[in-house]
Amino acid sequence: MPENPLPAYAKQPVGKSRIPAIFWLLLMMSLSLVIGTVLLSNDMKHLRTIDRYFGFGLFSYEIKPPPPKALPRPAPPASVRLPLHATEPATAQTASTFLRTWRISGAAMCAALRNAGIQTSEWAAASFNANTFECFFEHSGKRGKDQLPSSIFVIVRGDAAGTINNMRVKIVNPETDQNGQLDPSILRIFEVMLRQPQWLDFHEALDAIKNLRDIKEDGFGASITFSREVLNPDRYNFTLSLDATSGPQKRTRNYFSDRIWLPSPEPTVETDPTQPAPASAQ
Repeated sequence: MPENPLPAYAKQPVGKSRIPAIFWLLLMMSLSLVIGTVLLSNDMKHLRTIDRYFGFGLFSYEIKPPPPKALPRPAPPASVRLPLHATEPATAQTASTFLRTWRISGAAMCAALRNAGIQTSEWAAASFNANTFECFFEHSGKRGKDQLPSSIFVIVRGDAAGTINNMRVKIVNPETDQNGQLDPSILRIFEVMLRQPQWLDFHEALDAIKNLRDIKEDGFGASITFSREVLNPDRYNFTLSLDATSGPQKRTRNYFSDRIWLPSPEPTVETDPTQPAPASAQ
């Protein structure tokens, strides 16, 4: 007789327990829920990170431009500290005034006279004083019957730096026209002397000289004089000088001294081609 078969449970190996499939299914579902919760939390931050890392292309990403660079902070405004005397009212002891200056040097003035036909000498040191510079022109005419000989003397005088001190003209028995007006060849001397310094306010001086009338004008340190000699009616003297006389004028002159400031450029020496050329020294 065949041996009796063993029961079914008797065939299983001893020591190995059997895990039902439902356990694994539940475990997988639990892990999926945990992983899904982690990936979907924080607006799917972790899921987006994995997508960008492996390049799955599950999401479309907006490219944000880089933040603008911060503008440099402006430098603080510079502070200026004014001296006390800049805000204090001026006092009489420190007040100044408008003062003329020569706009042309002595050498350039002499050159302007020569360009106008007045053949002055070169600007050079005077024979009597090496610190004084000058140029001059002298012309004598023929002596008429019972008359003084006509003559013209012109001198421009200044210093070694070229600064003019004064300009003088002396005319004796000058030639005039039928209206008693000064001959244009002589008047040309005064035209050049009054035009070159570019002091335009002495507008009446030239007309007075043309008609041989006495005149004296002053303004801002400059002085123009044209007068007939009392004892010699046929002699006329002209002086154009620049001198600071009052306290404010002296303070202005000292402040704008050439030792402190650069000299002004000289104006171009010009002559008027419409005027007739005056007589020069013979």
